Amino acid sequence: MSTTLKLSARHALCVWALLFLGAFGVHAQQPGEQLCGRCKTSGKVPFEVDSDLSVEHEHGPDWAVLYCSYAIESDNMGLDWSVCPRCKTPSVHDAAQLEWDALETEKQAWLTERKRVEKLVDLDDIVYIETTHFGLTWNIPKVKADRKTYRMHDAAHLFAQRLEDFYTDLRVITGLSHEDQMVDKHYLFAFEKGQQAVAVGPAYAGLSHTGTVKRSGGEDQDSVIVTWRNKSESPTDDDFHRSIVHNMVHQITATHRNTNWFPIGELGLIPPWLNDDYGWLDAGIAHWFERRIEGNSETYCFREQEANRRWGSADWRRNVWKGVSSENWPSFAHTISKPTQSLTPRDHQYAWSWVDFLMWRNAGGFGEAMKLAKLEKPTREILPAVFKVSMLAFEEEWAAWVSTQYAPSNKNPEIDPVRLYGEPAEGEDDTRR
Repeated sequence: MSTTLKLSARHALCVWALLFLGAFGVHAQQPGEQLCGRCKTSGKVPFEVDSDLSVEHEHGPDWAVLYCSYAIESDNMGLDWSVCPRCKTPSVHDAAQLEWDALETEKQAWLTERKRVEKLVDLDDIVYIETTHFGLTWNIPKVKADRKTYRMHDAAHLFAQRLEDFYTDLRVITGLSHEDQMVDKHYLFAFEKGQQAVAVGPAYAGLSHTGTVKRSGGEDQDSVIVTWRNKSESPTDDDFHRSIVHNMVHQITATHRNTNWFPIGELGLIPPWLNDDYGWLDAGIAHWFERRIEGNSETYCFREQEANRRWGSADWRRNVWKGVSSENWPSFAHTISKPTQSLTPRDHQYAWSWVDFLMWRNAGGFGEAMKLAKLEKPTREILPAVFKVSMLAFEEEWAAWVSTQYAPSNKNPEIDPVRLYGEPAEGEDDTRR
């Protein structure tokens, strides 16, 4: 079974037509009609929206909340206006009613499509949210963040905002462009219990597993993550947040592909995800963004080897620094030949560090690096083209950098996982090459 979450083009066109007619059809007062003092001859009167719906107006520079099931099922669909009930100007009343009806048709169609998942899990206690770049199906009753408890509706909005903030962060840092994504949106299904995720996985991600499952998506299918609140793997809600970011990085890098990059007749890296041929880059970038959240990294996808094992302490910087100090680290040339699923826990930490070093050299070049990977350029060509370091010199320069930047005695490293690369701290010279 395969399920898509996009509204049909035909339905979208019908809704657009209704809104167009409402906006431009008969808004103007017709000759001979009375003015309406109640609505100031607009056909609309203010509607007091419940304070619980204030989160519906959250937004960023390039994103907004588009739909929310909680709002749609509330009084007046969460709109701050309603049709003037005793309007004295029939033409503007009819235009307002047409607009309201079109919005109701659009929102109900969206909600009906989302609620199809309830047939798989026999649940109706689910919040559905769609923002500009993400869609969430959320069944986790509450989460804790910033010493505050968020109930289901607010928790869903919190994670929607976190995903949008992360996506902005990723694009600003790496130079990735949303226009180069094969999909317009990424979908997250987050359930309270494992059996719910197992039931939904095959229909929406094409996979079934007791952990998190993903489908990268493309021109004819959605990008989907199906997961659940597994406290044995993510003891705290902050751990769960990091896990979602880690997995979403995999989704975004997998769908980073623009057909205009390729000469006629060439397809490039097929399938387009990085894990088969660029495992170190695939894992390293995911861990790097995961570690921007409180500097921790504990996420291993179910396809990644030895997911239940760990190497060294929780302090990855110190682990890698100790390896470099003792001249004992995995060969870069050997490790880059491994797919993600063959990387050991030790390899993962070094892959993160290699990406960390390259972020320092040219964070904004990662979008170009991934483009070259999709063009099937080998790592030995990507390094000098984007990061101005040869394959032969890479390990020596990386090790020298780790020796100083990760040293426990270095209290002010040039690399800061909670600050945007490309933005030196106030009063600091940008010494990155």
